[in-house]
Amino acid sequence: MLKDGQLLSLAQNNPAGLILQKPYYAEYIGPGAAIGGMFDLQCVTIHTLGKAELTVPETLDERQDAFQRRMEDIEKMQQICEQDLPIERAVAVLEMLSQHFHQEEIQTISNDILAKLVGVLPSTMAAAWQQLSHSNRQRNLSPQPSQEEAALASHEVAFA
Repeated sequence: MLKDGQLLSLAQNNPAGLILQKPYYAEYIGPGAAIGGMFDLQCVTIHTLGKAELTVPETLDERQDAFQRRMEDIEKMQQICEQDLPIERAVAVLEMLSQHFHQEEIQTISNDILAKLVGVLPSTMAAAWQQLSHSNRQRNLSPQPSQEEAALASHEVAFA
């Protein structure tokens, strides 16, 4: 359907995502985002995260919403790609994906494909997995913050 140029969208109600592999890069598509149309004619493979369900946006409003969500996904990835150091980009994309999916599920996608999301080498993505695993272990060893500290920390992240 993608090769035919049909416009679809990823269902909003499912916590799912798609990674579209193109010849030289990959794109992340989140819930509600447009897929197909003239954007994805060069798609080589599709990798799913979660239970992906595709819908056909029929009305003008549905199509506009799907395009808007696609643009938001592109902007998120652009922000990650603006980081200078490749390891920071690799860790950031893993952290972003980990907010929506279990790490075990993300690990089913090859480092080669994940690396193409943010323009790094697969070996850099492997190092990012190690760094993320190490930081998660450190968090589990440190004392748990109070609810007030957790609320303040979430506000800091939201405004960063």
